[in-house]
Formats: sequence, structure tokens, C-alpha cells
Amino acid sequence: MANKIFSQVWNWLKSSEMFARPSKQLPGKWELFEYYTESGKELLNIKEDQLKANREFWKIEFTTENEFIHENKLPISQISKVKSGFWSISKNFITLTFSENKGNSIEFQFAIEKGTLKLLRKDALGRIEFFGFFNRE
Repeated sequence: MANKIFSQVWNWLKSSEMFARPSKQLPGKWELFEYYTESGKELLNIKEDQLKANREFWKIEFTTENEFIHENKLPISQISKVKSGFWSISKNFITLTFSENKGNSIEFQFAIEKGTLKLLRKDALGRIEFFGFFNRE
């Protein structure tokens, strides 16, 4: 009897949106609304109004089949090279693989908090290449 009740509570907890793992929250369309990047020794913060004024954007869709489709116009070389492909998650890292050659991929730390997707990528020296904030489209 106790096992049955425990099983029911466990199934409820797993299905609850409150406890949803980020990989379950990720599928859908996301649009960049703010980002940070380090240029030299200066940390730049580009906000939504600046994105619009500069005609910069990054729209990305994550499917439940682990594909991602995106388009972007950002002055960040690592991001502008990304092609649509497949996504995978390991702990708090997401890898976007955009060709059959596994060497053509980019990895970000990621989190989803209060409906906002956050992607962070640093270079080998620890400088922020990209720290972006996305809302659901």
C-alpha cells in the first residue's frame, strides 16, 4: 500500500511543471531580447531596443526530436557560424551540433528560469563570448 502511494506521489512530482527539467522546458521557439559580450577588456550589454535599432536578432527553435532551427544576425563570429542541426544536453550544458562532423558544434552553459532561457559561452581565458537572454516567441 505504501509503495503504491509513494509511486503515485512520485509520478505526480515528475509530471508537475514546477519540477520540470530544463530539457523538458527547452522545446519551442525562443527569441533573443538581451545579451552581453566582452570586446577586449570591455563588457558590452546590448538591450532589446539596441537589438532592434541595429537589426540584430537570434531566433531559435528546439524541437522534441532534438533538432534546432535558427536564424541570426549577430556581430559575434562564434554565433554567426552556427548552422541549424541537432541539440543535446549534459548536466547544465547544451551542445548545438551543426554538421555530421562533430567538430562543428558549439557548447553553452544554459538555464531556464522564470520562462527565460539563458545561454552562456566563455572563451579559454574565461571572457564572455556570449551571454544571452531569450523569451518564448
